[in-house]
Amino acid sequence: MSPKTDLQSVISDPQWLPSRWEQREGVVQFVRLSRKQHGEFTFLADEYLGPAGLPTVTAKIEELLAATAGKQPPAHFIFHSAFCCSTLIARALDVPGAAMALKEPQILNALAGAARAQRLNADVFGLVVNLLSRPFAPRERIVIKPSNVVNLLAPALIGANEGARAIFLYAPLPRFLGSIAGKGLWGRRWARRLYAQLLGDTGVQFGFPDSEQFELSDLQVAALAWLMHHAQGAALIGQFASRVRTLDSETFLAARGETLEALARHFQLELSREQAEAIARGPVFATHSKELGRSVDPEQPLQSPASSAVIDEEIRMVVEWTRTVAEHIGSPIDFPPSSRLAVADRIGS
Repeated sequence: MSPKTDLQSVISDPQWLPSRWEQREGVVQFVRLSRKQHGEFTFLADEYLGPAGLPTVTAKIEELLAATAGKQPPAHFIFHSAFCCSTLIARALDVPGAAMALKEPQILNALAGAARAQRLNADVFGLVVNLLSRPFAPRERIVIKPSNVVNLLAPALIGANEGARAIFLYAPLPRFLGSIAGKGLWGRRWARRLYAQLLGDTGVQFGFPDSEQFELSDLQVAALAWLMHHAQGAALIGQFASRVRTLDSETFLAARGETLEALARHFQLELSREQAEAIARGPVFATHSKELGRSVDPEQPLQSPASSAVIDEEIRMVVEWTRTVAEHIGSPIDFPPSSRLAVADRIGS
């Protein structure tokens, strides 16, 4: 900790974002980031924050644990299975006076990595969650959108505060596979890495011998990764039935204002119907979520990411194959209707 920076002032100020946890050194690094500056970064990761030259301070874990007083209001969570508009929803929930969304804090990835290595300390976990939950203004709530690789920690994140609520956001399988195919080699390699990680995270057993796994196509592997994410979502619903709701990207895109209003009800945010509709018609949906500043057609996300007849046919085949696999292992490919975020009531009205 720099002698010029008082530890208590860092802890009490949400502009000091806990950005890194150095486990070996036993320290947390903070970067100073105003609310307005949050909108200038795609994600809260080193590759985005590092080049910006933001002020930083570092504090020892023991000092932070000793100085932290009181529990913060509960943060809420957007867990997801990738390529499902999670960043767009997080941007839409930057509503002063109601909510502030944190987009993929890198420090949560570090906690997930430690959990995989069975080296995550409960005190450190609670400290980080408490620091991330600090609201920027009275009556506001923090909504955290972790990376999908942090789904491993979802039960613990919800369980850290009895007031915490979450959604599990996903793209329907054909949309997800179309997104993977549309990203070419990068997307297919990403899906294989995700599959390998989720095998360890979820313990799902598909029963394929090693030789048969090697023969699976890229999109079949991607579909199995999607299915394991679905298993994570189903487990959350089973454990926190009253606090977790599911939402698919197609519902969100077709009923944006209604979805934001439903999210506000679920997260208990002070967001009116008029505010939700204004956000749905506003600049958030007219600019790219990952390439900040680039204008886009607000209807573009509704377009199919797959344009090749060959790929479309492969996707249809893989979807049917995945249903068969899901039935064989007893893993749900559809979430129960009771778990859905209550949006549909107004879509057809």
